[in-house]
Amino acid sequence: MNIQAIYKSFPTQQDCYKHIENLKWSGNPVCPECGSDKISSYKNQARHHCNKCNKSFSVLKDTIFEGTRLELQKWFYAVSLMLNAKKGLSSLQLSRDLGCAYNTAWYIQMRIRCAMLNDHEMLHGVVQMDETYAGGKPRKSNFVGTVSKNKRGRGTNKTPIVGIAEERKGGRVSAEVVENVTTASLMKLLKDNVSIDKATLVTDKFKAYDKMGEIIDHYTVDHAKYFAKNGISTNSIESFWAIVKRALHGQYHSVSKKYLPFYISEMVYRYNQRNNDNKFEKTIDKAVESEKCFKYLKPIKCKTKKK
Repeated sequence: MNIQAIYKSFPTQQDCYKHIENLKWSGNPVCPECGSDKISSYKNQARHHCNKCNKSFSVLKDTIFEGTRLELQKWFYAVSLMLNAKKGLSSLQLSRDLGCAYNTAWYIQMRIRCAMLNDHEMLHGVVQMDETYAGGKPRKSNFVGTVSKNKRGRGTNKTPIVGIAEERKGGRVSAEVVENVTTASLMKLLKDNVSIDKATLVTDKFKAYDKMGEIIDHYTVDHAKYFAKNGISTNSIESFWAIVKRALHGQYHSVSKKYLPFYISEMVYRYNQRNNDNKFEKTIDKAVESEKCFKYLKPIKCKTKKK
């Protein structure tokens, strides 16, 4: 859904409230405190009163919109802009588009990213697994003439991200920020994200993948000699990494390790929903789920630990 369609569907603040109420309560308000449906609604206000516990509440309670002072139309615009920006949307750009402060734009985006978390579905078929690394170039130290070393690729000090992509047309992808790329951590990610008995794995010749053949049909591509052979390649996951790198370098420029999992989750979600004509409606539906709210205040942690 584009901006013009949102403007036609939700021309007023009240229309936005009604839409969220239909998603959350199906038109029948329920008290978030005691669960009672004995509710009275305030006139000319988007608030309700519980006749049982005597508390007032809004439909925005326990959603990503809770506590906002910004119009809901602008929230909906932000969702649309983020979903339609294939390579991401910077907070500065969003602040210009919405006419709000930079801090407000960042706050909006982080909450929307919370609605994009945990869109998990097991992958199957031919899947490709690979890793990439996020982080900037080393800067000169305080000592004249010395530069900290930070090589590219494996062995770097950058933050590793492991991804798995389905090779089929319209295939899905899964990616996570990890602490290391050992055999144990890669094996765990494979089991957590792939239906082992319904899949075939393709990787490069990295030694950490050597034991994958013990639990799944495993084929390798020797990138030192060729990029594809007999139809076997890692091009699907490499294409996703190209989008990730363009987003991190071209749009966001600088992302801390603390919040990197949220940015990766956003890119995974947008990639997986690329062929869904109802992705805006799905995202708003996920945004009213109570467990999504405020997750960015306690950033999700990597699932693997350093040895």
